Amino acid sequence: MAKSDDFVIRAAVGHIQGPRSAVFRIWSPRGKSDVYAGVRDIAGEIKISLHETGECNAGLTSQFAKEEARAVAAMGGSPRQSQWTRKMHVGYRVVTPLKFIVPASELRTWREQPGEAENVTWLGPPAQGRSIIISCAFSGQCLEDDKWPDHPNGTQFLGTKLLPNDEKFWLVCQDCPTGPVERIMFSEAQAHMRRQRMVRFSSITDDTPPAPRRLIFKEKFEDGLLIVLDASAQ
Repeated sequence: MAKSDDFVIRAAVGHIQGPRSAVFRIWSPRGKSDVYAGVRDIAGEIKISLHETGECNAGLTSQFAKEEARAVAAMGGSPRQSQWTRKMHVGYRVVTPLKFIVPASELRTWREQPGEAENVTWLGPPAQGRSIIISCAFSGQCLEDDKWPDHPNGTQFLGTKLLPNDEKFWLVCQDCPTGPVERIMFSEAQAHMRRQRMVRFSSITDDTPPAPRRLIFKEKFEDGLLIVLDASAQ
């Protein structure tokens, strides 16, 4: 765990030596109430920020955007992929501003494996037709550690942090049937790729087999939620 962070979890779906997802890193700096998420092995250095103010955004990191100015221009001139405002909790209410979805159909064997020292939490792969959903949620302090969000509905506890602003951050996951939201996201992404070529990053784009991964974003502004689908580029 980094010295400047007092909450760091790395999680992936699948097996270290077999078909798997990207590796998700979720962390919160020491003494702050902001929470961040990053995704390894994606064509672009992606960072998602869930700020104490409720402001949230997702996109390329500032440093990576500077190094890839031509790619940013091809993306429309902004390194930000999504901006939204999360809802705030009240009492026992739980709000979920970010979900990562990994369908079974998207797990692949990769050229490189995460190092043993990275301390990745491996989540068992779902059966075909199902997905693992990793949820980043906030509540008040009154929600006890053994009563994590959606515990009665079968969610698995990954971690929690009591934030300085008196909120409580939760990381949980659940094995669910792949539903219409995921199918719509795949359909929209395929239509987009037919209209527009993939943005290429000079330093890391790699077309050699197996194909690189991609992230598909969908905002649900009415719910204050961003859904991120981790998919194979094939």
